[in-house]
Amino acid sequence: MSELERALIELSNVHEKFNLQGKFEGNNSVELKWPNSIEYSEEINFFFNKFEPINIKIETGITPITFFEVEKIEQAQYGYRWIKDSASISDNPKWSKNHLVFMDDFGGGKPIIAITDIKGTPIYANYSVGEPFKIADSLADFFLSIAKLIEIVYGKFNIFDIGDNNDDDELSSEFIDIITNEIKPIIGSNNFESFFDYFYG
Repeated sequence: MSELERALIELSNVHEKFNLQGKFEGNNSVELKWPNSIEYSEEINFFFNKFEPINIKIETGITPITFFEVEKIEQAQYGYRWIKDSASISDNPKWSKNHLVFMDDFGGGKPIIAITDIKGTPIYANYSVGEPFKIADSLADFFLSIAKLIEIVYGKFNIFDIGDNNDDDELSSEFIDIITNEIKPIIGSNNFESFFDYFYG
């Protein structure tokens, strides 16, 4: 069993454990449904073939994140890889064709990006402005980190109790300590700082 498969099984199990919205579904038909104009890696292919996310939304304690299913993956690239206006669609010269937006926050504008031309499929994230920054060295590490995040947010903090009781604008020190101890060893110090900043900065 590969590291990616183990991570996806853990993510799927924790998703089921907390009865979260949506489901992961094996379909083995990515090659038939995937848009010809969009690149994908071996890891992305495995993910969507064996664990395609269907209508999944995950609470983080602040802003929910969503997964794009295959049918919506092309639409998810607009505003990033492609610029669309009322008259035409054009390539974004600042966006690589190998950068695949496969997740976003619920309101949009904070894409999570798979780098499809590098082995392991590193994961980057971005805000509406600025350069993408790396949050995991591989898709496997990223999904394992998301599984840990769900366990912490849902299992230990009842989703929205991650704040400091004395300051609504601050995170609980206990939450910060737990998420650091659980996720930092998976993705490493530098990636963890960026991961934490994306979700809670």
